[in-house]
Amino acid sequence: MGEERVVKLGRKMMLPKRLGPVSTIPHHWAIQVGETWYEIAGLDIASSDVLNGNSWGLKQSEVNRSFGYAAKSGAGKYGGEIVGKTRKTDFEINQWISNWIRDNPRYDLLGDNCHKFAYELMVWLTDGIFRCEHPAHSGEYIGSQLCRNFFDLAGFCAAKEGNAIASFSLAQGRMRMGLFEGKAQVGQITAQGVCGPGLGLFVDAKVAELKLSAGNIIGGHVGLNGNTGIGARNGNLEAHFLGFGGKVGADGVEINTPIGGVHACSVM
Repeated sequence: MGEERVVKLGRKMMLPKRLGPVSTIPHHWAIQVGETWYEIAGLDIASSDVLNGNSWGLKQSEVNRSFGYAAKSGAGKYGGEIVGKTRKTDFEINQWISNWIRDNPRYDLLGDNCHKFAYELMVWLTDGIFRCEHPAHSGEYIGSQLCRNFFDLAGFCAAKEGNAIASFSLAQGRMRMGLFEGKAQVGQITAQGVCGPGLGLFVDAKVAELKLSAGNIIGGHVGLNGNTGIGARNGNLEAHFLGFGGKVGADGVEINTPIGGVHACSVM
């Protein structure tokens, strides 16, 4: 068991992609452990695959490692977001990555993609104790992922580069199939202070929540919450008071109430 290190998720907005009658704005994902970034190398926008019209094509899975404030791809350029902590060593991480590439040998923008890699790495690194509010989009059926036993209070406290967060919950679970994802949370409380990049104070308090989404095109949630805070974080401007409010930015537009809300990020 190694020293405790902060785990961050970095995202980067990509060029719009057409999905039937709508265009959606995808995000590239990367994971940082300590000072090292890990990310699946996606299709280069200037590559022959893209120039020849194969922008959804397959390629050999490859993991890039880089160091510093942001990943090699630019993911995390605006600070990224703390999702948890880990005691996994670099050796253990490299072994996990080798096994993941063995099991997912071909990169596919709609299947074995950067979201699938980053999400599964994040779950493994944190032993299921993490906070990630973004849906992970993968064309594969991932199945039910209960991150830990229900009514088992767990969480983390961490601070890094102008971001301090404490997050605890009783349980969370996800199920994904293609672009569709369902997520359930019970008894979640998060307090966060952000001072560069971004600025704000936030308290997210949820008694229970069920969230459904279709990619980052459209989604909604029902439950009971008293979220309160104002500022900029994770690429979004947001303001909430006792559950009423909304946000706009990298994740599109979201409108919330104490008993539910909707979000959308699409261009016809």
